[in-house]
Amino acid sequence: MEHNINNSEMLERTRGAVRMSTRIRRKSPSRYSPSRKSSTSRSSRRSPARSPARSPARSPARSPARSPARSPARSPARSPARSPARSPNADKRKLPFRNTKYAKVSIPRIEFPTEKINNKEKIMVTRNSTFNDNQTDTMPLHYRLKELEAVSRRSIRMSSTPKMESPHKFTAFTRNFDRAVSLPVERKSRLHDITDGKERGFSVQRDQDLTKPVEENMQSELIILEKRRQNINLVDEPQEWGGWFGTYILLFVLPLTVIAPQLLCSKAMCKLAYLEIPTDIQLYINAYSFFGYMSFLLLLTIFSFIPIGRCIDGQQSKIGRLQYRMNGFLCAALSLTILSICVYKKLKLHDFILENSLQLSTSGWILGTIIAIFLYIKANKAPVACLNICASTNSIIYNFWQGREINPRLGSLDIKIILLRASVIGLIIVNLSVIIKALENSSSLDLKDINLAELLVSSLQIFYGMDMLMYESTILTSFEFTYEGTGYMLCVGHLLYPFLPTILSRYMLFRRIQINYLFVIPILSFIIGYIIYRISNSQKDEFRKNPLSPALDHLETISTSRGKKLIVSGLWGYIRHPNYLGDIIMQWSISCLSMTSEILPYYASLCCTIVLMHRAIRDNRRCKLRYGYAWEQYCSKNVSL
Repeated sequence: MEHNINNSEMLERTRGAVRMSTRIRRKSPSRYSPSRKSSTSRSSRRSPARSPARSPARSPARSPARSPARSPARSPARSPARSPARSPNADKRKLPFRNTKYAKVSIPRIEFPTEKINNKEKIMVTRNSTFNDNQTDTMPLHYRLKELEAVSRRSIRMSSTPKMESPHKFTAFTRNFDRAVSLPVERKSRLHDITDGKERGFSVQRDQDLTKPVEENMQSELIILEKRRQNINLVDEPQEWGGWFGTYILLFVLPLTVIAPQLLCSKAMCKLAYLEIPTDIQLYINAYSFFGYMSFLLLLTIFSFIPIGRCIDGQQSKIGRLQYRMNGFLCAALSLTILSICVYKKLKLHDFILENSLQLSTSGWILGTIIAIFLYIKANKAPVACLNICASTNSIIYNFWQGREINPRLGSLDIKIILLRASVIGLIIVNLSVIIKALENSSSLDLKDINLAELLVSSLQIFYGMDMLMYESTILTSFEFTYEGTGYMLCVGHLLYPFLPTILSRYMLFRRIQINYLFVIPILSFIIGYIIYRISNSQKDEFRKNPLSPALDHLETISTSRGKKLIVSGLWGYIRHPNYLGDIIMQWSISCLSMTSEILPYYASLCCTIVLMHRAIRDNRRCKLRYGYAWEQYCSKNVSL
């Protein structure tokens, strides 16, 4: 009897364990369809509330119906091993399976109109959503949140389209969405103008708009072609100096304007009527003058490498900011020291300079031409960003005159600044030689015997040159240093410059003029010109380096389309180039110290005026092309050139 009771208890325990395993297997979402999840979840929630007393009462009624569905081979084999261990704490083991749920995020989808979708499309949408749900469940939470953000942003933009008339337009829009992010605003709007039957590639060129008349399209295309032709002509054709023919003439006119006046100042005379054209070639060029000038350039190059002086960044260019060592004053001091040593040793270097001014000027012409040819050939291997756009024409002569590079360099050596120092230091050396010669010609150091007028003229020119070296950093923001190419014009012009203003110094050396009260007028005008020249140059230099400087808050400016600003107040509000005006006033003030009616003392001032006025016209034309409407506004407020 006890044996039968034990068998019945074992049978009931086995059936209870089988029912437990069946309920656990039903909770797997992968084995049953979603339609049966609700019933399974209800049965699993009811299992903890059942008492042990009720399970035997219900087991006889349910076991016959469910036993055929179960596998007969698995129930007897598993019941002896698992039922004793699982029956006491079956309720505790159900909790992990019941509470383990994956986080699900509902992703908004594109809502198509129901009346336009057939049954096949509904089936495809259902399958895709089921696949995406299953795939999303297996992804980590932070990836699902990222996907949610990206998809929701795209769905909002696509759902904002009023109609879905053309599936092709919708597809093209979604394909070009990622590419449109990196385009400018005006090109993003062009992506919506997609014609039927065409698919946009990776080109940003706008497709043909078929809604516009053909005539309007042709007119717009003609306008675009005309603008392109004008831009090509600005680069391809010479625009300044009279074209290639004008520059061809200037190749010979430039040296003649400096060399020819040297013929008027020789043999202790300096007169316009005294003109003698020598036929001997030795009087124009000799080896001593040529190698002497070349040695002077080599010394300046060596002095420029001395690591003494400030390193200053130049203006922003296409290749970045170039650095310059501001040691021009040191180079001048060393050069004057060599001249003083030669005078002390009685080597008569100052006499050699004054007696061979014609040969030295001719040597400067030859050396400048050689340097210009070298730089023209060097530009063939220079980067495109270093080239001068105004010297990229189809004329070799014009490009040679203008200079194909703006700031040519040999390593860290800037050739343009070497040429500039050669012109200024050469001017100082020639004037100092004239002063030494004037002191030698005087019988004593008494003021009555010294040619004070000549000393005054030479001293003002030396002061002008020293000022350029003291404020050498301001030259880096000038028009010549920023936009002018380093070609024949600059190379020859800088090496001939020391002998042009010194014509007045040598003229005063051979003429003794008594100083009177009238000399006060040119001296005062020189001071006024220098103040205008220095203030305007320093103001422009500081503004170019730091437009937000507190010292420039009082200045009114006009913003340009290039991100720069134009000063429209102060000295720059009265005249467009006050620095040129101050330079011209200084040159004419020095010339007026001659107190003569002859034209030769005013020759250098006349040349300076013509060059600076022509440069102002060129600068005005380039600024109009560069700044456009902002420059027109500035010109309307400031009429003076």
